[in-house]
Amino acid sequence: MPLPSSSSTAAAGTPAGVPAVGAVDAPADTAARIDAALGAAGKILRAYKFGDTAALAEAKAATTEQQRRVVVVGEVKRGKSALVNALVGRRDVSPVDVDVTTSATLHLVAATPDHPAGTADLLFPGRTERVPADALPDWVTARGRNVCDPGVDSLPTRAVIPVDSSWLSANDLVVVDTPGTGGLDPAHAELASMSAQQAGVLVVVCDASTPITAPEMEFLSAASASVDSVIVAVTKTDKNLRRYQPIVAENRRLIAERLQRDIPVVAVSSIRALAAAELPAGERRDAALASTGIAELRAQIATRLDLGARLPAVNGLRTALEGLRLVADRLRTDIAAVTDSPAAVADLTAEQNRLQELKNHSGQWELHLSRDLTLARQATLTFLDERLDEVRSKSTTRINKNGMEVLRRSPQVFTAEIEADLLAAMGATVQNFLDELRTIVGPLFDSPVVWAEIEQQIVTSLRTDPLQTGEVASKRQGLVDPTLLTMGMVGTSMLGALLGIGAIAGVVWVGVNLGYKAMRTGKQNLLNWLRETLGTARGSTARMLEVALSTARPEIVIRYRDHLRTSMEAVQKQIVDAKEAARLDAATREQTLTKLTGNQRIVAAKTAEIEALIADLTAGAG
Repeated sequence: MPLPSSSSTAAAGTPAGVPAVGAVDAPADTAARIDAALGAAGKILRAYKFGDTAALAEAKAATTEQQRRVVVVGEVKRGKSALVNALVGRRDVSPVDVDVTTSATLHLVAATPDHPAGTADLLFPGRTERVPADALPDWVTARGRNVCDPGVDSLPTRAVIPVDSSWLSANDLVVVDTPGTGGLDPAHAELASMSAQQAGVLVVVCDASTPITAPEMEFLSAASASVDSVIVAVTKTDKNLRRYQPIVAENRRLIAERLQRDIPVVAVSSIRALAAAELPAGERRDAALASTGIAELRAQIATRLDLGARLPAVNGLRTALEGLRLVADRLRTDIAAVTDSPAAVADLTAEQNRLQELKNHSGQWELHLSRDLTLARQATLTFLDERLDEVRSKSTTRINKNGMEVLRRSPQVFTAEIEADLLAAMGATVQNFLDELRTIVGPLFDSPVVWAEIEQQIVTSLRTDPLQTGEVASKRQGLVDPTLLTMGMVGTSMLGALLGIGAIAGVVWVGVNLGYKAMRTGKQNLLNWLRETLGTARGSTARMLEVALSTARPEIVIRYRDHLRTSMEAVQKQIVDAKEAARLDAATREQTLTKLTGNQRIVAAKTAEIEALIADLTAGAG
């Protein structure tokens, strides 16, 4: 129940009707607990004029921008693509044949009017091209007509395939089918791991013919070290009806023994699942799907995606927590004004003088700000150089180690790996710069809303001002194709679903024209291409930082000036309130103090409740 209204709100600045917080009858359901906590915190924040903080907390908790992606990886001929088709409930969406292996990453998304089923968007360096779905194998399989044609100079590194799938649309999912050429070689394994880290769930496919192999276990061990949600799918159970259950049990034992963690192992028949999906809707189809294992696999995926879906709620709760701490600070000041008015007036007067001093020296502060922002940019460029050096070293080692013939057999995989590395480096650089700015700007304000608004202005400027480099000329004869690297906003919803590498990295995308002719004409040309591409990436990222800096500087200055003005007004009001509190009679002072300390307990209890809820959510509990 709400506490009684204070009879002296003018003296203490205390709003009436702050909701009480009880420890009993708390909602047991996680979603209900989150809603209840945000609702109660929002009432407190709005009562104390922190409505902007409450709104920001609610907006963060309600965000749906994070990608819900399922990345499927497996050795060749393990039934990986067939399992992908079974998951989405459609035959032949991902090319399947005993001799067919994909050479580019496939992203299956729910069909929309703008991206209808029966089509596919091929992502070439710097451009997309829509083709009929039946032309997809020519572009994305190891023996595809265009992949094998020496006259084709550019191949897609990825394809986005719209699917009429109720499972995809109902769960807002993207399913990623990774390249299968060569099995789980280090390149495929790394691409799958990188994608899964930015997504939700990694599904590792083995089959029911034999227990999990050493390469599969090695991949599983490496992936589970950096990916929280991993599931093992044992396919082709219909071909090993008598043997698959012991093999599944043995896989569970081996995984638990080797990895020391509980990873679900689900037995699936993709062929039977597809047949069941084509039955009329009803109990018979549901029972058939359950018997194939696909329903259990979907349920395991959904459970782990829901854990990831809690992250926005955690961000919202943390913002609410910051606001409640500001309310607690204000209550301490109000209590001090009632219990020891002279001391409170002295402290408030000192704060007023401090703010006035800051205002008097605002010109000097702006010079210091300019210096700090420049240093932040330089530190970020150093960070970028380190990341690009890592990309250079990794790619050069791979070129020297594997040789040109190996790379030419799977050029799309090599291209996609470099593309992913550059995306990661650029995205991390932008995030690093924002982190640097936060350390500069955060202490200037007493509200998390201010930085959030400045950050949004910066991100918006990057979205609306795409950067594009020109062509990098060849420095050696024989490097026929110029290198082109484009960086800018994600142009379509499909590209947004495709990248899914975080809020900041999602701002930009990178297209890399590998120059397949350069690959075909020799290692030195390929190394030259790599050097020039990394140089172009650095130049583009540096210009993007300049855009961010030019947006941030005036925003920070204007908001800081406004912050000083409003802070001085607030302190002046507190001084007046404290002086008035000194003139209250003893009974009124006691009544006011009782209300203030009661509200203080309410805020402390709600703060502790939200802290416990955040701990539960981040531990995967609930």
